[in-house]
Amino acid sequence: MKPLHYLPLLVLLASTYAVSGQIKTKDEAIKLATDAIHKFRLTTIKDECGVIDVVEKPSYFEMIVRERHTQNCGGMQETGPRLFNMRIRKHDGRLTSDVYDGTTYQPVDHIPAK
Repeated sequence: MKPLHYLPLLVLLASTYAVSGQIKTKDEAIKLATDAIHKFRLTTIKDECGVIDVVEKPSYFEMIVRERHTQNCGGMQETGPRLFNMRIRKHDGRLTSDVYDGTTYQPVDHIPAK
């Protein structure tokens, strides 16, 4: 195989590494989680009716995605039910979630079947 045939693979790998990277702060983790929630349509609630709690662990950020109950969003205001959790690895930004079945963490990289 000629070396030129490897060029598309190298471009693909380079773009993958350019997108991923270290996640150093809770704000970076929240941004990545929010982007994934929108891109992969992980919930149908409006942004203002959701909240993300962050717990920093040694090697990842644990994101707890909850409903926010207000007069505009509905629900009992003293409650904030958990929708799903997400984990973002600090060293490479890999995102997993239990959104698909509520218990098993799986990569967040596809749009679930309806």
